[in-house]
Amino acid sequence: MDFTRRPSEPVYAGQEVALHFELLSSEKGGDYEFQVIRDGGGPMPISGFPAGPVTAHLEPDDSFDAMVLIPDPGEYEVQFREIRKVEAGKKAETTATGWEPLDTFIVKRREAPPIVRVALEPNAKPSSTHAHLWTFIQSVGKNIRFERFTRFAGHNAGRLTTFPGYGSLTYDKLHELATKFVTQSALGYTFSPPDWEPEPGQEAAIKGSYVSEERDDQPAPFPPGFPQRSQYPLRLVPFTELIYVYWLEEGMLFQSLNRILARFQNRRAVPAGDPLSRLAVSPLLPLRGLLWGLAEAEKDRLSLRRRAAEYEYQYGLQLIGRAIPPAELLVERRTQFLQAFHSLLNECHHFYKEHNDKTVDADAFPLLSSLRELHLVLANGANNQFADLSVTARIETVEVQWMLAQPEMREFLGGRTMVPYDEPWMDRVDTMKSIQGWSDASITHFYDLALHGEQLLLSVRHGRWNESDMDGDDAENWALAWKPSVQRYIHAYRAVTGVDLSERVDTTMPSTLLQRRLAQKLVRY
Repeated sequence: MDFTRRPSEPVYAGQEVALHFELLSSEKGGDYEFQVIRDGGGPMPISGFPAGPVTAHLEPDDSFDAMVLIPDPGEYEVQFREIRKVEAGKKAETTATGWEPLDTFIVKRREAPPIVRVALEPNAKPSSTHAHLWTFIQSVGKNIRFERFTRFAGHNAGRLTTFPGYGSLTYDKLHELATKFVTQSALGYTFSPPDWEPEPGQEAAIKGSYVSEERDDQPAPFPPGFPQRSQYPLRLVPFTELIYVYWLEEGMLFQSLNRILARFQNRRAVPAGDPLSRLAVSPLLPLRGLLWGLAEAEKDRLSLRRRAAEYEYQYGLQLIGRAIPPAELLVERRTQFLQAFHSLLNECHHFYKEHNDKTVDADAFPLLSSLRELHLVLANGANNQFADLSVTARIETVEVQWMLAQPEMREFLGGRTMVPYDEPWMDRVDTMKSIQGWSDASITHFYDLALHGEQLLLSVRHGRWNESDMDGDDAENWALAWKPSVQRYIHAYRAVTGVDLSERVDTTMPSTLLQRRLAQKLVRY
């Protein structure tokens, strides 16, 4: 008897097994029985037949096929035997030979098929010579935040809590602390009580900036008394950007304190009734000394006209208002800045979409072109008041934030206590905007524009984007390293102005867009 089984190996529980029996030509035809027995059990049912042995009549070269379902794992044996007829007188009787094994096979437990994961992965990011510079810029951005200033001022609290008889001294001490804090932070130092420590990687970051190559491009010899070693690491180029102050100015930070200061001096700021008419600062609280000292120091602080002129010179950004000097009085303005900056942000958005699609090899060369263009625009505006005014405006911004963050301001202005803010002065600004009927866009969005806009411009300004060996890999690394800042800036810009820079490059002045939204708000009400 010839026998074959399919499948041969391996056999799994729950699988059907095909059995093929064929009687050899040398064997005698007749009736045969077939069965499949599990070790230690009875015969298995064969498809199409009841349980038990199956009988088939075979002649030489005939075959018989059967199917058996194997339910459980274990050892199984295929057997057959011949049924013979024996004549005894007039009757015929049948006898059977013993069962003969044809095959023994092992049935295994079916295992879950292995999971083969197929995924497309982007190419590994190439290394970048700017990585240490970007890390340093991010560290400077964290160190110069208002939260760090409150910690620094708290360590020097004795200089602010000693209440003098003449109030201006309180503001003078605040100004001294703010100057020390901003100057040191812009140098790349971190305040670790009781002293300042240089940020790790400061020296490498300074060498990585393109400004370090410009040190030799100076007239020599220097005039007598010219400082050979600057107070800043990059020869009067601090790691701050005036765009930080610009966006907070658009967010009404300075205007909020100016209205409070006018009421403090009993001056009417608007023709109609003053919403702050019930302001009465106690002479027994430190806020009185801060506001008095601020009023006395107005002549020594940056005026709105000076800040507005510098916004135009560095970025071509215009403010709208009665105190803003007319455009014809300005000598120079950066008309290409908005086009270059918004083009870069728009290119970043499209690059991120292609980079996230693993079937596409994103092309970073358009990013490199936009980075080089913006780098040149910023470099053209880095003259005259550029370094000093940026730091001075930042110092005065910290002072304004400190005054608005005072508890007495919260007690007088009130506000919505359940709205989350990053810094304690923010709710005061939003409350003032609501009281005065100004823009209803939250100061949180303006703060995001200031914070992330400064980080992005610093990374572009100090990078070596105009050098011939810069390629698409460097631009790709920049885009991936600053992806959170790019996306936060685009979102905040849309929330404030209504323009989505991810869809199109819009060069309309932000102040114009803000004025349009304010006009729409006034029409609704």
